Amino acid sequence: MSDLQKEVGQLFAVGFHGYTPSPEIKTLIHEYHVGGIVLFARNYQNAEQLQALTLALQNEARLAGHQRPLLIGIDQENGQVTRIAPPIATQIPGPMALGATHDPELAYQAGIATGETLGFFGINMNYAPVCDINSDPLNPVIGVRSPGDDPEFVSRFASAAARGLREQNIIPSVKHFPGHGDTSTDSHYGLPVIEKTRDDLERCELIPFRRAVAENVEAVMTAHISIPHIDDKFPATLSAKALGILRNDMGYDGMIITDCLEMDGIRSTFGTENGSVLALQAGSDSLMMCHTFDVHVASIKRVTKAVQSGEVSRSRFDDACRHVAKVKDKFLNWDVALRQGDFADLDALKEKQSQIFKGIYDRSVTLVRDDAGALPLSSTSNVVFLFPGDGTPAGGAVDGEGTGKAGDYDSAKYLNTLRRYNQSITEIKYPKAGLSEEEWSVVRSADAVIFVSMNATESPYQLSLGKALPSQVQSFVAIAACQPYDWLNVPEVKTYLTTYEPTVESFSVVSDIIFGKKAPQGSLPIGSGASTKSTADVAPFNAETDLDAIISVWREALPTYILPANSLHPLIVRKNAHHLVARVGSDLVGFCLAYTNGQGEPTTVHIAVLAVAPKFQGQGIGTALLNETRSYFRKQLNMNCLKLGSTFPRFWPGVPRELPGAQEFFIHRGFRLSPPEARSTDLYQRIRNFQSPEKYMNRARDRGFRFAPLQPEDYEECLIGQRKNFSDNADWVEAYVKLHPKNYPSCVMTAFDSENRQVGWTLMLPPVAALNNLWAFPQICGPNTGLIGCVGIDADHRASGIGLALVCHAIENMKERGIEGVFVDWVALDGWYEQIGFKTWRSYRPGEI
Repeated sequence: MSDLQKEVGQLFAVGFHGYTPSPEIKTLIHEYHVGGIVLFARNYQNAEQLQALTLALQNEARLAGHQRPLLIGIDQENGQVTRIAPPIATQIPGPMALGATHDPELAYQAGIATGETLGFFGINMNYAPVCDINSDPLNPVIGVRSPGDDPEFVSRFASAAARGLREQNIIPSVKHFPGHGDTSTDSHYGLPVIEKTRDDLERCELIPFRRAVAENVEAVMTAHISIPHIDDKFPATLSAKALGILRNDMGYDGMIITDCLEMDGIRSTFGTENGSVLALQAGSDSLMMCHTFDVHVASIKRVTKAVQSGEVSRSRFDDACRHVAKVKDKFLNWDVALRQGDFADLDALKEKQSQIFKGIYDRSVTLVRDDAGALPLSSTSNVVFLFPGDGTPAGGAVDGEGTGKAGDYDSAKYLNTLRRYNQSITEIKYPKAGLSEEEWSVVRSADAVIFVSMNATESPYQLSLGKALPSQVQSFVAIAACQPYDWLNVPEVKTYLTTYEPTVESFSVVSDIIFGKKAPQGSLPIGSGASTKSTADVAPFNAETDLDAIISVWREALPTYILPANSLHPLIVRKNAHHLVARVGSDLVGFCLAYTNGQGEPTTVHIAVLAVAPKFQGQGIGTALLNETRSYFRKQLNMNCLKLGSTFPRFWPGVPRELPGAQEFFIHRGFRLSPPEARSTDLYQRIRNFQSPEKYMNRARDRGFRFAPLQPEDYEECLIGQRKNFSDNADWVEAYVKLHPKNYPSCVMTAFDSENRQVGWTLMLPPVAALNNLWAFPQICGPNTGLIGCVGIDADHRASGIGLALVCHAIENMKERGIEGVFVDWVALDGWYEQIGFKTWRSYRPGEI
């Protein structure tokens, strides 16, 4: 086996059949060095065997000479998709059940508990949480696997679940990028087509993924879906254009995992072997194949050949290897991989978790409506329990093979929860053929009928019977034991509860509610119940009608940055401005100030200020302003990247760290902020008593440099120097263009070398219009504050030791002119200016989306 084939093998995650390492999986580990294993319910019988299996797999990898342990992953989404189920592990509520609590903190608790369970069994990766938004109620593959149908809502729950997993050292993998929620086709059996534009995706599907990336999620799983408005040739998993949104626009440098390449969405279109090459080319790093040994081997060989021939570039291949290794190095080590847990610890863990999630199920189960006043039922009444008897849609890839297989549900375990309150309940399993005459007679004579549906929107016989029953019986109670959509738009069903998952734990709470033991606490996480969208109207800024209101909102929302109206006016009203305002009714309640670069064709968008009046905060108005701003620039200027922090006019160079919650607000909306330890600051010092440190002044003088304010005769040479050294910042150059010394004397300090050539420059502006029309905040530091900015040294002289001397000369000049304080903006040089007395005024985190 070649070293290259070993490297290629690390990019594959494979499944197998059996309870012990099969000969096939041993071959893949030893001869092909596969880097990951995918487990299903088909791989375990009991707790002892499952732990022994993962330990055996890791021992095989160690014996085979693997440098790092195997990634061992599983779909433990919880709820309907629970691979490790009771009695082996505690049943944990699924995403939509958690969504019904409307409390993301509970999703965090679920993530922790999931991580504890997986870690005990030697599983180190979870193919969860789901970031798909179930915006199509007829979606057969997502449904209750999503927390809801609102993008921001889903983001909160997915983020919390990922955080919980990570804290237990389990690798989270958000899925299915770029979003599988708006389709009625199951990608296990076909290729879904989503007819959405980039703008549509940005407003919905991409929102949870942007937040996950901003929070540095370790892995993202792709979706086998076609998005023709993005790529009309390849499905997302194989599309460099689709994955380019993740890699390039979102700046994601983590591990991208494919969904199983043996699913029909890939297998029957491009083929699994060819699809593995295309997926790697497109930007995926870990190639998942769950079923067929011969296909796994052929695909590894095919990718190896593609790398050897250059069909897959070496740089792309190296990046994929790096991404996989980086995740392994962060989460895995051999000591943990080969550790065996104590089963007494498992028992204690299950007991602890059961108590937690019993309370969460209480908060989840939802009484959608009881318009008929049927609840509570009496424990002595004649009750009939109707349960679907055959052909029940499983929904949501329950068995890992998709939804074509009917669900297998044991009605007795559900019935037993009801019989805790009424021992005489009669059970009838209703088949596709409908009820017999004898069964109809039993039903009609009952005091009450409890009718259970399982994904009735996909099951015509359930839907038909559910609609017919209410008019035929005395009292009718419907329970949607999986999808909440079953009776949502069926007015005939007047009493209706939903559990969001067919688990005994959730059904037990339904029984408690039906017989009056507990009050219902959950509320629908779909429709208006989950909407985080603002009711504000967002529109373009109108200088004639909106300026005074913006200034008023500014004063309320930003009380530590109060600026006079005559200063804000020229900062806001500019040719390169593209502002939006939000209104509730006729009141302007928020605004977003956005600017393109001031010169030439716009290449960058800067969000300078986002503010919402305090009494309207927390209502989605800031989010709406951001969404509409991004949409405006996508549609009008074909620009997808926005930066936080403005160049000119200068406001903040990023998110002010001292504004409560501001950093989290932008991260949660997908902005990638600089690392917390990175410094970007504005500086200030009083200069009445400033004395230039002799060591900087003498050093520059000894090296033949002199310093003087720029004179008109030197102006053209100054501009030549700016354009040569700072051509990547047109606004910087333009600041010098505007400050002609004829009109603005003593506004530029210049450094000259021994041959009288200009080699350094800095602005040294007094508090005049030239300053206040470009820089917002110096005046906050006092009425007689000037600015040093755009400090630049010629590229050939940047190690000459003249920078601080240049700034000192500028300060001395400003002091002579009666300026009392100096502001220095947007400083990334930690400690440089501090050497001559400057101190941090404010600190910031730049960011972009």
